[in-house]
Amino acid sequence: MNTSIFRPFWSYDPIKTEEWLEKKASEGLFLTGFNRWSRKFHFEKDDSETCTYRLQYEKSNHFPQSLVESGWESITKEGRWRIIRHEGAANKEPLRDSMASRNKVHYYIFMAIFIYMLISAGMVGLLTLTVFLGGGSATFVPSPYWAITITAGLTLWTLVPYSTLTLRKGLKKLKLDPAPSTERNTSPITFTKWRLAWQFAPDRLEEWLETMEQKGYRLEKVSKRGVRFFFSEGEPKTVSYAADFQKSIESDYFYLHSDRGWRQLFHSSSFMSWTLWAKTYTSEEDKPQLYSDPHHKLKHAKRVTLWQGGIFLPLTILYIWIISLNIDDILRGEIDDATFWMVAVQTIVVIEFGYFSVRSILYYWRVRKTIQ
Repeated sequence: MNTSIFRPFWSYDPIKTEEWLEKKASEGLFLTGFNRWSRKFHFEKDDSETCTYRLQYEKSNHFPQSLVESGWESITKEGRWRIIRHEGAANKEPLRDSMASRNKVHYYIFMAIFIYMLISAGMVGLLTLTVFLGGGSATFVPSPYWAITITAGLTLWTLVPYSTLTLRKGLKKLKLDPAPSTERNTSPITFTKWRLAWQFAPDRLEEWLETMEQKGYRLEKVSKRGVRFFFSEGEPKTVSYAADFQKSIESDYFYLHSDRGWRQLFHSSSFMSWTLWAKTYTSEEDKPQLYSDPHHKLKHAKRVTLWQGGIFLPLTILYIWIISLNIDDILRGEIDDATFWMVAVQTIVVIEFGYFSVRSILYYWRVRKTIQ
């Protein structure tokens, strides 16, 4: 027996939808497909069974082999959405970064619309109150279109707040859901060091961490923001480090590298996604590389420079232009205190943003020089 169930907001709280699918399976209803436009899920009746469902949102049509080998099965795919199933409990979980990024964009859009609606309603309410307090009166103009206006208004004031809250709730769950990671050493932390803005010169960070390992200082973990590094003391080792930047991460990204012996120490799931990897090797072995293809390394460096420097370089030029507008007054000494402090702050911003831009460009040239 086949049946279909309408679920309009299924993608806004993916974890809740997964739990719903698992509950249906325990009741003997197994997913066979879904339509993302009609928001309907299609089920087939069978013997009840315990299984795990996961939603994926990927640009590529490729289903990771690592997930297949760990027992995951692709049930259905619609557009960029795929629903996969595992019989019983799963030992490997698919990545949720792309899904979280997609829902974050939707959340910001609905939040902006909701704020606009609140401001508009507040202004209308304030204007109405002012008219009544001033002795004015309201005049009702009959119209056959009032039904449409009221229906549209009620729909908006129901749909937008509900979507905003549901997306926010779903994003909180995704944030609490841990990303796949490799096993870490539990040695006691001896000391910590701060490393700011390393993303603009990741090769310098790799060299610094490898030098620390040679001195017997093992990196145990990195803070959530990626600026504080925690070390323990031990025997000197030769360890290869790789700071990898990806605009978007596919589901098999972590498993691909961890299966090759790389240890994940840090991952940021922001729109600039950085992951720090480490792999121990002996003096008789060649130094392992996360990516052995030199052209891929250069492409990676170019991507880092364009994304990092591409943000700060235009801002640097913009602030230099703004400062130049006041340069004549500065040279003549005809400048008030407010303008002086504004120019001072802008100068600091120019130095900081310019520093970030130069570091990114120099990183690209260093990588380019090593492969030529």
